Amino acid sequence: MAEVYPSDNALLNIQSDSETGVEYIPTGTSPYYLHFKKLLYRLLLATRRANDLRVYEEGGLDIGVKAGKFWLGTELVSYNGSSGNTLADDKTNIYVYLDSAGNLVTNEYSSFPNMATTPHIRLAVVITSGGDIESITDFRAGHNVVMPYGVGGVKKMVEAHTSDDMLTSAESGSVHTNLGATGTVMLTLPASAPQGTVFTFAVQAAQELRVDPGTATIRDDSGQTADKYKSADAIGECLTLIADSNGDWATIAKNGTWTEEA
Repeated sequence: MAEVYPSDNALLNIQSDSETGVEYIPTGTSPYYLHFKKLLYRLLLATRRANDLRVYEEGGLDIGVKAGKFWLGTELVSYNGSSGNTLADDKTNIYVYLDSAGNLVTNEYSSFPNMATTPHIRLAVVITSGGDIESITDFRAGHNVVMPYGVGGVKKMVEAHTSDDMLTSAESGSVHTNLGATGTVMLTLPASAPQGTVFTFAVQAAQELRVDPGTATIRDDSGQTADKYKSADAIGECLTLIADSNGDWATIAKNGTWTEEA
């Protein structure tokens, strides 16, 4: 069912919008053009943020992208805008996005990347044909909504394991414990995880918690051997690992005593 307007009488009596500050032009106002420009001025102020990172057509196969900013974790990344970005011709779908470093990508034709493994800002899907742009579909919706948690962070998922489990790259940023476990728990890290994938492990039951890197290496002062798990069993001991550029895992935080498999 279509959204309805207020009654004609209510519309005629509205003087301004309290949320945006936009003033309605009173009936019979003169000079009308001055009040119309005031209306446009307030509307443009109210809608300015909607222009951030907007993809627009420049003629032929060229697109421009307006300037804007986005958050990557707790880092604010700026994009200065660009023009003259020439797209490939005769493409049914061109997935235009910014990577996590703020670089514009215009040569992806199959789909947007997996957000869990390749963080990015989705801007638009463009169709080209016959040396021209057929359509631009805006895909920015949802990027300006996050759930803040604590100071400067985003809420993390915490999972308690009472049995062995295989972790996935899509769970990057999560915390894993052995709360409720009555025996040893082995948690296996994902193979070939993208660089920057992060996991934290915390002992919350007085049972052995093991972190298995598969064929990779967990690098810290307890050992550097491939295919060896790290373990701890005292409540409060914790370990944070990040996937490095070599396909291994670097220890970036540790509390308590974690030992390497013999």
